Amino acid sequence: MKEMKLTIEKLVYGGWGIGRLGGKIVFVPYTLPGEIVVAEIVREKKNYAEAVLRALKQISPLRTRPFCDLFGQCGGCHYQHLAYKEQVRIKEQLLREFLAPLLLKEGSVQIYALLPSPEDRGYRIRAQLKGSWKEGKQILGFYALKSHEIVAIKNCPLLHPLANLILRGVMEWIEKEGGAFIKNLEVQVSPEEGKGVIWMQVVNHDLELFTAHLLTHVPELKGVRVEGQRNFTRGEMTLEYQWPELPGNEPILEQASCEAFMQVNLGVNRELIKKVLEWVKLEGKERVLDLFCGLGNISLPLGQVAQEVWGIDVNESAIALARQNAVRNGLRNCHFLLGSAEDELRQLKKRLEKVDVIVLDPPRAGAGKKVLKAMVELKPEIIIYVSCEPPTLVRDLKILLNWGYQLQKVQALDMFPQTYHFEVIASLSRYS
Repeated sequence: MKEMKLTIEKLVYGGWGIGRLGGKIVFVPYTLPGEIVVAEIVREKKNYAEAVLRALKQISPLRTRPFCDLFGQCGGCHYQHLAYKEQVRIKEQLLREFLAPLLLKEGSVQIYALLPSPEDRGYRIRAQLKGSWKEGKQILGFYALKSHEIVAIKNCPLLHPLANLILRGVMEWIEKEGGAFIKNLEVQVSPEEGKGVIWMQVVNHDLELFTAHLLTHVPELKGVRVEGQRNFTRGEMTLEYQWPELPGNEPILEQASCEAFMQVNLGVNRELIKKVLEWVKLEGKERVLDLFCGLGNISLPLGQVAQEVWGIDVNESAIALARQNAVRNGLRNCHFLLGSAEDELRQLKKRLEKVDVIVLDPPRAGAGKKVLKAMVELKPEIIIYVSCEPPTLVRDLKILLNWGYQLQKVQALDMFPQTYHFEVIASLSRYS
């Protein structure tokens, strides 16, 4: 492929810098606005091209030294070459660009400054790693950018120190013991407990012996689940967490596991919960629905204030944990339904006369038109949309605005420092 010199105009969502070659946009990772770079095209389409950075000819004054030696090889981080306060500024700017088409019609929307993460590294309590062989040895790591090549990781600066400690212990034991190959590994930790759990796909080993030795060798491990020719679990696979205490209420005690979705940044997650509760302004007589509720991350705090909360999720393990968490916290007004959001909403419409508030926190693909239609048919006065993918959030907001709702305010939170990802909360109200 050919190399060319480009001037980087701006950063766009995805972590890319963009330049132009004969009018065609060229996406180049790990670059900054104003930089002149030498880049090599690796993928070329009709309207754009993707390139890799080969050299910096003119360096931006905003560029900083990455704190990880693998930055640029590992695909996990996108912004280590940018000071954290600048990352926050860029994400705020990107959010405003996404919202711009909506603001033409919704001019009175309050857009708050992005809420930074309390920690810009060491914040991830959960991670998935891939396994491979390299030079005759087992490695664990993350994919390189836009690739399935695995970059070996010994210590990830974004992971909570407890997660790094567990991963080091696992690799030390495997190097010492041999005989096992890990295809996939997921680690999750609880700072409150000082413990963690791992889930693995393993081949070529006695699973009972493997898990017993691993728990002995890595004392920070609370439980291990291994999947291979047969599945085997040893120890306890749930972890304990505590969510913010609301005035007049006890803190929420929550159990979680690798089988159910959980936010990776505990500090930002606490702020997210507080913001949702602040915006819904519950008085104790409302009926609230929480779609894509997971293990009750938002449902349970809502249940301390609302008259009634219904949570819906398609994940069986998440719903089982949510029900247990409700009982554990004495929240008899929290009910959890297993099924798709669309199907369960239609069933609830037959049972409930009125819904006051709907909160939804869908996966990156967003809620989609069918779920939004089923929501609107229940005529909630307030909708709180939590999203980790601004493009699909804006797509869904456009639909809601056309179906009788008004966008009131938007708050971004930096759930994922050093990456291009961020969380957004949007509040909508129904037109009278």
